[in-house]
Amino acid sequence: MMGLITPVYKIITPENSSSFENQWTSCLQQLINISARDALNPFRVNVFVKSSGYEDYNAQMALVEAGMKREFGAQCPPFGVVMQEPDDPYLVTLEVGFVEKQVATIEYGQFQQQPYCIVKSDNYQEYWTVGSQKVSRDADISESSEIAFSALNGLYNHLGISFNNTVRQWNYVGEILNVEQIDGRERQHYQMFNEVRSKYYKEYRTCTDFPAATGIGMLHGGVSIDSFSVAGNQHLNIIPISNPVQSESYKYGQTVLVGAPGCSLKQNQPPQFERAKLISLGDQSRLIISGTASIKGQETVGLGDVEEQTRITIENIEALASPENLKRQFPQLGAVPSRYSYIRVYVKHKKDFGKVRNICTDFYGQVPAMYVVADICRDNLLVEIEAELIS
Repeated sequence: MMGLITPVYKIITPENSSSFENQWTSCLQQLINISARDALNPFRVNVFVKSSGYEDYNAQMALVEAGMKREFGAQCPPFGVVMQEPDDPYLVTLEVGFVEKQVATIEYGQFQQQPYCIVKSDNYQEYWTVGSQKVSRDADISESSEIAFSALNGLYNHLGISFNNTVRQWNYVGEILNVEQIDGRERQHYQMFNEVRSKYYKEYRTCTDFPAATGIGMLHGGVSIDSFSVAGNQHLNIIPISNPVQSESYKYGQTVLVGAPGCSLKQNQPPQFERAKLISLGDQSRLIISGTASIKGQETVGLGDVEEQTRITIENIEALASPENLKRQFPQLGAVPSRYSYIRVYVKHKKDFGKVRNICTDFYGQVPAMYVVADICRDNLLVEIEAELIS
């Protein structure tokens, strides 16, 4: 079990189109069957659901939690339920990350009712967490963000790691574009989240770069965070990768940040994430690509045209992942990560699924692809794509 851990991703859709419970049961059984048949261990299970409101979401969450714990018991992988609607006729769809049993061992655990797992090779460890969250109508986004980051920090302490080890985050922010009047100021949900993120990184992350990340909306209020962290081998290189056609997000000017900052701050906090993270060990590599949209420099392009935005987004990802760009920033790179292992596509308007899917399928072919409805972090962005490539 030497070398870089290389994941296998699969999208699981229901084999029926009846009730949520029946669709979920179908997905769960497929998850169990795939794990056994293909000698795979799941390290994260993302459950995307169509919810009509909090009560519906809580009922769905209870069914998912009961099913996962019943079927997996002490070997339960990290799982989370996100209010991002999948394509019709599905009420639920799973995106699952697996690792082959002969490639790495996996240790499952739970801390304060939050499942996690540690994927181990002889060289290093990966730590996966899903659903560090506060999804509730009685907490605002700042409070929800504090609760989610605090829970994640507590879990990291339990595992003996820190935010310095975080390679990738998924940040699901309820009604991300909403603007509220708070303390006489217009406060946007995404900016409220960014302030809390900045605070935790300043306090608990001492390295100079940031994780790769997605900051994306979900249907109702609250915040949920998934994370991927790495520790171990001194020969493992983890390199922040810039995009030659996009500004660094953490250098965005105030003109593209919406609303007013909190009372204690002089200006809005930009989103602190890298465009990608390159993981390299010997002659193997993985490229973890953040949520990417139709932005050149720091400005949105392709306004009002979802097909043009999709094409530009793909071009931006290709510029980021090009061998020239990677080797410019990490000259000692051996094998270039050139094979897509999955994509996840967030589409603002459900009516645009077909247009976006056609363009993505033409380009990515049979790569496992998850399509969900979600607000992107700017109101004029209609699509966002994240991805991972392996050598």
